Amino acid sequence: MHKIDACLLGSGGSNRHGIHLMRINDMTVFRFCLAAALLAASLSGIASAQTTAQDLPRRNPEMSWPSGFEPSEADTFNHNKLLIETDCGMVYDILTKPDEWPFWLPIASKVRVSTPAQPMTVGSRFAWSVFNIAIESNVFVAEPGRRFGYTVTPPGPPPLYAQSWLFQPVEQGCLVTTEEMGMGDLAKQTTASGSRLVHVAHDLWLAALRWQSLFGKAPGFGNKPVAE
Repeated sequence: MHKIDACLLGSGGSNRHGIHLMRINDMTVFRFCLAAALLAASLSGIASAQTTAQDLPRRNPEMSWPSGFEPSEADTFNHNKLLIETDCGMVYDILTKPDEWPFWLPIASKVRVSTPAQPMTVGSRFAWSVFNIAIESNVFVAEPGRRFGYTVTPPGPPPLYAQSWLFQPVEQGCLVTTEEMGMGDLAKQTTASGSRLVHVAHDLWLAALRWQSLFGKAPGFGNKPVAE
């Protein structure tokens, strides 16, 4: 059971998937659970999080990458996956609306989608911030219910980072895999500590995506982005 789930599960009801869920009317409770999960990840997760050397052999050959990106040549690489107990189409639809990320993903903020808005297609562009770092992204793959990917680059330089997603239907629901690779001087400088941080951040991202897919908006958030 994920740490956020362990904090929130209890008596009081169940969602449409039959998962037992405590009734929560106070956004503070959810924020506390989220903070507890982040703290636990900081204290224990980073020490055990996978590094590039550990994650690269786990790469999924079904992942898509933009031209010029080859994981075997990456200076930093991360591989994370999580089972989400619903259909891949629903999970894909949630992930491919970056303008809604701040409502459920605490590390994302200030999203601005260029043309076209929705649905995301190859060539769609959006700007956003992760950990308050400005990022510009260009979508390089968008296969509904199957694959989604975009470059992850600070404004200005050519794309040197990319994040790719794969959605695989399984008996229990949807196995979601995300991989990120980076090349260049910055990636070389952060190969160890940076890849661990990204690995933990992607664990959080997948957990938040699972929550959003199963339960909808975090209780009490309304129209207020979680990152604000």
